[in-house]
Amino acid sequence: MQLLRLKSRLALAYRGHKLLKDKLDGLVQRFFGVKKEYLDLFNKLEPELTRIFTQSVLSSALSHPQVIENLAQSSKTAIVSASAKNIMGVKIPEYTLKFEGEEAKSSRLLASSEFFQSRKAFSELLPELIKMAALSRALQLMAREIIETRRRVNALEYVLIPELERNLRMIRMKLAELERGAQVTLLKIKDIVRAH
Repeated sequence: MQLLRLKSRLALAYRGHKLLKDKLDGLVQRFFGVKKEYLDLFNKLEPELTRIFTQSVLSSALSHPQVIENLAQSSKTAIVSASAKNIMGVKIPEYTLKFEGEEAKSSRLLASSEFFQSRKAFSELLPELIKMAALSRALQLMAREIIETRRRVNALEYVLIPELERNLRMIRMKLAELERGAQVTLLKIKDIVRAH
């Protein structure tokens, strides 16, 4: 009975190992796809953001700080809502951006034109930045799941399966030894019966 139980557990361990290995391969493949998308977006946005921040610093130097603060507070409000999608058991966040409110009409004389240009450029890049944040979080979550899945695969491959196979061999050897002992006993009984 123990032999049958161990055979069943070993078959289950092999199936689980194969499923986890397939999941790991799929996760790694998806991870590299998301990583490529993230790096492409990063390389596209980095020079734009550098330009916008340089322009913002310049506009701050050319305008009165109180004027810039008032203009910033009178801007539309950006609201980010989150949802999740499932990629191979990992809940990946998806963010959507929505602007609310009206932008107050302000005199172009109060602030430098660089301020309005940088604010407009940043507003246009904001959806891409939100997407980049979602990709960054997806990479973190997928990396964590890859590490956890790899740990499980290794535990099955290097600990549980070899231990089950070793126990099966021991039980088979013990059963073979008992069978040989029973055959020897039968042969002795046959010899005794023949002798009488």
